[in-house]
Amino acid sequence: MRLEVSLISLGDNRLSLNYNHFIAGLIYRIISLHSKKFAKRIHSEGFKSNGKVFKMFTFSKIFYFDGAYHKGPYLIIPNNSRISFLISSPYEEFLNDFAFGLTKTNKIWIASRKNPYILRSVEIIFEPEIFDGDPMEVIEVDCVFISPLVVSKVDALGRRIFLGCFDAEVPFFIRKNLFEKFAAFHKYKPEDEFDFMFKLDYAVKKSWRKLITIKSGKKEETKIPCIVAPFKLRGTRRIIKFAWDVGLGEKNSMGFGMWDIARKRERSRILNENGGENGF
Repeated sequence: MRLEVSLISLGDNRLSLNYNHFIAGLIYRIISLHSKKFAKRIHSEGFKSNGKVFKMFTFSKIFYFDGAYHKGPYLIIPNNSRISFLISSPYEEFLNDFAFGLTKTNKIWIASRKNPYILRSVEIIFEPEIFDGDPMEVIEVDCVFISPLVVSKVDALGRRIFLGCFDAEVPFFIRKNLFEKFAAFHKYKPEDEFDFMFKLDYAVKKSWRKLITIKSGKKEETKIPCIVAPFKLRGTRRIIKFAWDVGLGEKNSMGFGMWDIARKRERSRILNENGGENGF
């Protein structure tokens, strides 16, 4: 299940392009307005599988409209301009509490209380029609990322190595991570068919590397190499639909690994073949 959240800027606002942890913080704050207990449970406990903890949600990059623009390391959002982002989860209670929380505040802030927004709308994004039908039927879909993908491994020396488009291990780690999330959420291990393939003709010709900084300028600053490139999925409707809800790869709850079908849908102009003209 997915929601699109649209906000209107109150005054001239500026937002760092490294906004992932700001949006993650906003999501927990909004849920807390409806249920502090539930927000704490999701943040602190999550869903567990093989010693790993998954939060079971993800969110997109920010899309911008009405005169907002990108300048240097910032998104400039003039007074009365609109921005939006998508939030997705297989856990409907999570999205319900988030939506109810949005109705309980007059002003919303992202990076600073000095830069407020008001809620314009919250809309349900209906799942693609290709997910209708036998859940165990194998389908193929062309896809784009609407937030960057993170895939990594630990080498023999215990070092964290971030992988890229041309690393042959990427499909293995994406499958492993997705099946662990499925087992954590549904409490049983899937045996579905599932394959992930980058469109390497794109990766050869265009830049696919991206570097996101979490908590920029702080002691906890972390730089995360990630990937933005079109890809193809082949698998059962059930497992691909779950991936659509929860995200692919790592660090989904920090705004990584959200994707969509690579075609224009009736409702929205912001999702297109190259991942969206307005956004990062």
